[in-house]
Amino acid sequence: MNEYSSSSDMVGEIKHAENIGWKGKKRAISLGAACLVLTVLGAGAWMNWGGTQANNTSPIGDANAAAVSPSKDHRLAVVNGTEITEMEIMGLMQSGVDKAIVIDRYINKVLAAELARDLYALEAEAALRAAEREVLATLYTTRRMEALRKEVTEDQIKNYYDSNVRDADFQQWKVQYYLGASPADAATVLESMKKGEKDALAQLRPLVEQGDGYAATGALPYNLGRVVSKLKRGEFSDVLPLRNGSLVLKVEDMRQLKKPTMEEVKQEIVQALAMQKFNAELEQARKKAKVELG
Repeated sequence: MNEYSSSSDMVGEIKHAENIGWKGKKRAISLGAACLVLTVLGAGAWMNWGGTQANNTSPIGDANAAAVSPSKDHRLAVVNGTEITEMEIMGLMQSGVDKAIVIDRYINKVLAAELARDLYALEAEAALRAAEREVLATLYTTRRMEALRKEVTEDQIKNYYDSNVRDADFQQWKVQYYLGASPADAATVLESMKKGEKDALAQLRPLVEQGDGYAATGALPYNLGRVVSKLKRGEFSDVLPLRNGSLVLKVEDMRQLKKPTMEEVKQEIVQALAMQKFNAELEQARKKAKVELG
């Protein structure tokens, strides 16, 4: 099967990879696929129910946050019949601003909101729907993920570590390539390179030019990592057909980086396991939902 569309595409892909800066550094553990839902739902720290934000070092902010409990809500002010409660301003109080200042500023927000309802009724209704869904989705994501992380067991962490954090994931390869005009041309040059002919070997170019030239197989373009991982130091690949040319790879070197211990990646694993459950729950909710487009 022809996995490589064209020689020009191949060179473009290689150059693109160089431009974004492959550093040849230690490959991160692949835990990121599960993060999609958090991104889609816009999860973050807009509200951090039940505690202060991690970066809040203000004693005022700590005192304000400690005074607010998600199990109770107290009225702070009434503006034209509209109540302002502690829970409404909790996120603002956690930023370290004095409570009295927060209330004063929030009164202006309430007044501006009333004016928006009067002057721009249709837009205001749509904005309220969008804001409500955004806030509730963030609330659900934050609270549910918190609960799911607490449910992860030590056995689940160990099983995930043993299955997913492998020595092979921390191998890095230094690869050279030759891009020929045709299969015959590439085959001829390949034979000369195998014989050690200097002129042929001089035509090899580094696949990764940035940093020290090393990269994990998963970072190589066009799934070339699958080919590279089967080669040893100094070995050449067979001629790999392209639409408008042919490719030859040579493994110049390979190095094994130290795999992190389970304790070093424990929190990332807990997050990954919790996210798997979160995604499964959301997928089930989507299957049960009645969705009509248009």
